[in-house]
Amino acid sequence: MRFRKLGALAVGGALVVGACTQTPAASPGGSASASAGGSAAGSGAAGDTSKGTVKIAVELPLEGSELAASQPIINGIRLAVKEAGGAAGGYAVEVPESAVYDDAVNGAHDPQQGATNMQTIVQDPSIVAVIGPLNSSVASAQIPISNEAGLLQCSPANTNPDLTKGDPAKELRPNPDKNNYIRVVTTDDVQGPAAAQYIIDNLGKKSVFIIDDTETFGKGVADAFEAEFKERGGTVVGHEGVPKTTTDYQSILTAAAALKPESIYFGGVTATGGARILKAAVAAGLGDIPYVGPDGINDGSAETPDSFLNLAGDDAKNSYSTLAGIGDFPAKDEFDAAYEAEYGEQATGYAATGYACAQVVLDALRRAGEGGGGSDMAALREAVRAAGTDSSVSYDTILGEITFTPEGDTSQRIISIYAYDPEAKDWAFKEQVDFGAE
Repeated sequence: MRFRKLGALAVGGALVVGACTQTPAASPGGSASASAGGSAAGSGAAGDTSKGTVKIAVELPLEGSELAASQPIINGIRLAVKEAGGAAGGYAVEVPESAVYDDAVNGAHDPQQGATNMQTIVQDPSIVAVIGPLNSSVASAQIPISNEAGLLQCSPANTNPDLTKGDPAKELRPNPDKNNYIRVVTTDDVQGPAAAQYIIDNLGKKSVFIIDDTETFGKGVADAFEAEFKERGGTVVGHEGVPKTTTDYQSILTAAAALKPESIYFGGVTATGGARILKAAVAAGLGDIPYVGPDGINDGSAETPDSFLNLAGDDAKNSYSTLAGIGDFPAKDEFDAAYEAEYGEQATGYAATGYACAQVVLDALRRAGEGGGGSDMAALREAVRAAGTDSSVSYDTILGEITFTPEGDTSQRIISIYAYDPEAKDWAFKEQVDFGAE
């Protein structure tokens, strides 16, 4: 694969989970508008709610360290709906607390709980779309349910390739000819290789020890990382799969230290061992080598309760993370200002992708409503699904212009690289690579 660097900035953002304020926010731009064959301006009959009220559901883990990743997404969604005037396609649009579902069990995401939530969501006829989940293993459990119900599902964070690619994706869908699932972030067959490139080309490290949490996301991104690291001439001194129920990582990292790796790569999220593994690595004498993980550890500053940086403390001094999406997007300054005005805190993580998913859903609802798809709620739901997955549509979103493949993947194949900033005690944006560039 060939990469094109898009930029190099030093941007950090602290996340403090808090209540929404009533402060008006300036529009961050990136209208939720689209048309077949190209972007379009305007949003139809703005403010018209004559057809009644519909809801957008949100499905994310809301406990423990994963709340740090999910809260910015919820905030981004609600900001997008507010900026759209709370209306689309002749309908009033709401994201009430009753439509926000928690898939965490014992502080970590749980696929079975996610499936149970989706069963509840699809049975509510007033819900025209769902945004989420955060974790790919939960998406694997949910897609069969949302697909059978014909409910549009947009994920702001899922990255496992099998959700959209090849036979694994087809097997998830009872109605494979009627795709309902889209995502605004790229996949782990891009995210993992981007980390491999960065370790070898930018950090100058030629060997690595890999540890993953054995889950759909963690193992998938770690395997993709390993393949690219070897392709680039690097040496993998060991690769261990360790379930999230593990309580003692010390023996694993002590054995890893004997292999003298120049770097460590972790496939997983904070809740499945991210910070605990780093602590064990430091105790084993590996604290001075780069510790690199995917977006699952990019979940807030050191001030964010239960985030990776909060749990790792000063041991994060050599930590790096990737984020499966654009970090330096066209309307970033405007979005950051609007987000901070609305919530009194800085946007971080997947706040912008939550906003973008809401933009896509609102536009699908607009086109469905304008196309006469609302004869009843079942017909409206199907019209929204068809509109949202239309691969001929180009969306002018907060992230820039995107389209979706027929399988539901975004046209943006960009990975952002972050490093720990010890002064700010936060993640600092370093650069981004575009896997779609020639």
